[in-house]
Amino acid sequence: MKRLIVLLMGCLCLLQASALDIPKGTFYFDNSITRYSHVKFVYGSNNSNVTYVLSMTDEGNNRWAITIPETVHNMYRYCFAETSLPDGLRAETFPTVKDYISLTLNENRTTTSDVAIPVGGIYVPTNNDKWAPGAWQTVRDPNQKPYSGTLPVLFINTEAPINDKDTYVRGTYYIDALGLEGYVSLGSADAPLGLQMKGRGNYTWNDFDKKPYRLKLDEKASPLGMKNNRHFTLLAHADDELGFLRNTVGFELSRLLGLAYTPEQQPVEVVLNGDYIGLYMLTDKIRVGKQRVNIVEQRDLCTDPDSITGGWLLEINNYEESQQVRMTEGNGAMLRVNFHTPELLSPQQLQYITDLLKATDRAIYAQDKSSTDWERYIDMDVLARYYIVQEVLDDAESFHGSCYFYKDMGSESKFMFGPVWDFGNSFRRGLDQFIYDNSPYGQNWIGEIARFPRFQQQVKTLWQHFKGNDYDSLDGFIDGFVDHIAIAAESDAQRWPRYGNSGIGSRKNEFKRRMNEKVRFLCRNWGEGVVGIVSTPSASDFDSRWYTLDGRMLSTRPTKAGIYICNGRKVVVR
Repeated sequence: MKRLIVLLMGCLCLLQASALDIPKGTFYFDNSITRYSHVKFVYGSNNSNVTYVLSMTDEGNNRWAITIPETVHNMYRYCFAETSLPDGLRAETFPTVKDYISLTLNENRTTTSDVAIPVGGIYVPTNNDKWAPGAWQTVRDPNQKPYSGTLPVLFINTEAPINDKDTYVRGTYYIDALGLEGYVSLGSADAPLGLQMKGRGNYTWNDFDKKPYRLKLDEKASPLGMKNNRHFTLLAHADDELGFLRNTVGFELSRLLGLAYTPEQQPVEVVLNGDYIGLYMLTDKIRVGKQRVNIVEQRDLCTDPDSITGGWLLEINNYEESQQVRMTEGNGAMLRVNFHTPELLSPQQLQYITDLLKATDRAIYAQDKSSTDWERYIDMDVLARYYIVQEVLDDAESFHGSCYFYKDMGSESKFMFGPVWDFGNSFRRGLDQFIYDNSPYGQNWIGEIARFPRFQQQVKTLWQHFKGNDYDSLDGFIDGFVDHIAIAAESDAQRWPRYGNSGIGSRKNEFKRRMNEKVRFLCRNWGEGVVGIVSTPSASDFDSRWYTLDGRMLSTRPTKAGIYICNGRKVVVR
């Protein structure tokens, strides 16, 4: 061991600075999937000819251990390998050695990593490929609580298991804030509150063990400071390997771009019937209400000609369901529109909304793209804001599934796109294209709407203001969110090693890389950001929609002096 210390310390002076330290202490390798006959830890530099090969110790039960006696600074990467290379220092760069193991010797190893090594942690491969991927997990004391203790915990107990999406099961709940700053407990173990609970989702319900749920509280509440309501969802985001950031950033983009309502969410760890089921996002359920989609709530089975004009809460969906209008849009694609409010349609309601959707479709597919007829049916400004959100995250399913839009009462009211919802298919393809280009699922309407010059101009104007004034705030927002959930994400990854977010820092960086790449594409097509656009109102501005700088829509042209947004421009009112 003393010879190893001398060897390690003597070679530090040869290393060039990088981001990785190999820590002093013991850490482990899980060999249950890879089944290596022996395991060696290989790490080294990139630019200096320094690489170490060290044998690990078999502790039984497929767990191998290694203890590093002194922290080794300024390394490049590491991997775990089943290799015949002898222990000790090799005068070669790490990339040379790892390629020699896998390509020349044809031996097995894990993928290389520069993720920080947690002392006491265990590296768990996810398969037995020749270059097996893997992630770090925390080894817990068996007497320790399974949740992290860094976020509030939602405890739910139900009278029966939650087995489907159709049947509510009665139960109780309480939230323990654990004394964390900024949170307030709700109910208690001795005095829990009542609820009903069932499954939700389609792909996320059917294809993952970590399930999403719908909650209906017996009494209105403000869990974790959210707005008072009875209806919430528990979103698992088991398909989001990018640090739980897809929906989180999508919601933040919606707020920055001034959409009327953005669902609230709060991260929370969940214990269901005594079983820790991981990190979830407690999220609003999209529904009509004063603090959610603020439109008239149209009665079921209504027949009055004026009342059936609104309000409508609709969703473009990619699944065939019973509560749905199906029609062929102008390009031959199937358009499926679910109706959420009202839920039960009279013949008059069904005829009204079907005719309105068909008239909208005909206007969208007008041959003359200078036509403004489609703007009679869809609010162009709101759609442009909603569309920019989808483009920034390259949501390739955005206008094909979970695409909400609504209409208030009145024959002159228009369809408003939003609120934003499901960003599960963001950043899953090449990023140098628009969402309607080569979409793997298809995109209803938006590809055709994008051909209207007036819409493109509105998008570019809004984009340049957003890019110049608001986009840079996302970097700090992302860092803050990931720091907040990082330890809970490790607990979640230990509970769900197949699709957790262990090593969330590297996943955050990958999310940022993809988003910035897509934004560079948008800048090439829509222009760079412009800061502080100020102009005098023109005659056409007086009948336009006005917004405050924080995105609040005004009902009329402002009379108070100040700076506002009108037609995507900053306008001075004196």
